[in-house]
Amino acid sequence: MEREEKELALTRRAFIKSAGAAGAMFLMAGALPSLARPALAAARQTESINDVLKRQYGGRKINMSHVNINAPIIAENGAVVPVTISSDLPMGKDDYVKSIKVYADGNPEPYVAGISLTPANGKAGFALRIKMAKTSNVRAVLETSKGKLYGAVKSVKVTIGGCGG
Repeated sequence: MEREEKELALTRRAFIKSAGAAGAMFLMAGALPSLARPALAAARQTESINDVLKRQYGGRKINMSHVNINAPIIAENGAVVPVTISSDLPMGKDDYVKSIKVYADGNPEPYVAGISLTPANGKAGFALRIKMAKTSNVRAVLETSKGKLYGAVKSVKVTIGGCGG
């Protein structure tokens, strides 16, 4: 009986030691992603806005007209920047705004959002809240059903927050 208690005591001690080691491993595993995050962000390759626009639209010319961007000049919080895009382009059966895409030049990934439209929408426009990593331009590009591109750019100063922290 004494031998069983001795084996049990050793087993209990080994169990506690193992549980402590496992707990330490879980804590370390939880801390590793937060320690590695800055290194991963630095290693993440970012595309310039020109590269993104070239990839999405090829070499087509973007006419800087018929688009209005309503955004704050100074965004108090870069995590929530209200943006409204509108256009005076027609929304007829044969000629309408087919899509609207929004970009934030200073973000690690400049493309922010996009919507598809039909003549049933009645008016070309939408409102959204975007994240901005830093002070930069917000731009919108509209594509018509006939393949024409129209755009606008507005500078927004970000004071705190944003994608980066």
